[in-house]
Amino acid sequence: MKKQPLIIFALLILAYIVLIYQSQPTFSDQPVELKRASPPEIVMFSSKGCKYCAIARRFFDMHHLPFTEHDIEDSDKTMQTFQLLGGQGTPLIIVNGDIIHGFDEGLLREAL
Repeated sequence: MKKQPLIIFALLILAYIVLIYQSQPTFSDQPVELKRASPPEIVMFSSKGCKYCAIARRFFDMHHLPFTEHDIEDSDKTMQTFQLLGGQGTPLIIVNGDIIHGFDEGLLREAL
């Protein structure tokens, strides 16, 4: 009888691990086609601990795309600029003048 709670507990842990693994956003390793500027002008407004900011950084690094990053928690001026651009959450990414709210691989590829 004591094995039953352990089995239930193990199944709950397994379900949690599967849920976490499936909720991790990823991106394609398909090469990026630069349709506009080469190199593109990329600016990212980020915040500490933002998992989507980390994913965007990995995307840019993997595809060798240079970008400028501004942490909105570092200065009032950066936060004001972020808000003027309509920022409500991070990342806010500007690619060749196009504003992208959040990490959206499809929109990033279109803007490049």
